[in-house]
Amino acid sequence: MSDILERTASWFDTTREQIQDNFLANGEALVAAVELIVEAMIGGHRVLCCGNGGSSANAQAFVAMMIHRYHRERPSLPAHLLTPDIPTFSAIVGESSFADVYARPVRAYGQSGDILLCMSATGQAINILQAIDAAHDKDMRIVALTGYDGEDIARMLHETDVQIHAPFDRHAAIHMAHHAVLHCMAHLIDEQLFGVEND
Repeated sequence: MSDILERTASWFDTTREQIQDNFLANGEALVAAVELIVEAMIGGHRVLCCGNGGSSANAQAFVAMMIHRYHRERPSLPAHLLTPDIPTFSAIVGESSFADVYARPVRAYGQSGDILLCMSATGQAINILQAIDAAHDKDMRIVALTGYDGEDIARMLHETDVQIHAPFDRHAAIHMAHHAVLHCMAHLIDEQLFGVEND
C-alpha cells in the first residue's frame, strides 16, 4: 500500500471513530433534539437555522433536507435559513453590528413555539449568542450544536433547550461530526413524522 493510500485509510479510520465518539457522547441529546423539532413541526411551528462558515453550510444543508427531502419523497417540512441576503447582511453589519446578523432575523421571523437550530464550532460565536438571546425573548427553544468546550452557549441555554456537543478541538472534526448529526436528525425526523421504512 502506498504512503498516501495508508494516510487516506488512516483518515477514514479516525473520522469513523470521531463520529462514533460523538454519538456516544450525544445519543440522548440527539434524540431529545429530534423530539423537540418533531413536536414543534406537528404544532405548526418551524425551525430557524444559523451558523458561521462551515456551520452555515451545515445549516443550509439541513434546511435543504427539510424543504426538499432527506431520502424518500414526503411533504416539505418547515425550516428556514437565517443567513441574510447580501444587502441585508451589509446593512446590519455596516449600520449595526455583526453580532446582530442572526438576532435581527430571529426577531423578525421567530414565533413562540419555533425552534432555533444554531451551530458554532467554537461554542462562543457572538452572533450565535445574540441569536439565542433573541430566540428566548420570542419564547423559542434552542437546539445548539457546539464544539471545543461549548461553554459560552451552554451557559445561555435553558433547561428545556438541548445542546449537542462534539467533544473535539479541531474545526474540521467538529463540522464533520455536526454534519453527521444533522443527517441522523433528518433521518429520525422523517421516521417520527412519516413512519419507519422497511428498507
